[in-house]
Amino acid sequence: MWRRSSFCNGATACVEVAEVEGLVALRDSKEPDGPVLLYSRLEWEAFLAGVRAGEFDLAVLCASAGDGSDGDARARASEAPTAREDASQVSV
Repeated sequence: MWRRSSFCNGATACVEVAEVEGLVALRDSKEPDGPVLLYSRLEWEAFLAGVRAGEFDLAVLCASAGDGSDGDARARASEAPTAREDASQVSV
């Protein structure tokens, strides 16, 4: 079953999430038949930990981009696992 955040409040431009065969699947709510990104449980937990730690807060991202230091954020981004995209194999 696909779920979306309660913050969407009926908006159509949301990200939906579902669990599929032990993986976490993400899709654009505007394109339910479009591509699906698949993440392992470990990848998803790492993303959620980053969200909780404020790593993706706009003020933090803008400050690090404007101070000339690309160190930590870019290093983490280059080490981050990539998503596997395969809508043809996903049924929820």
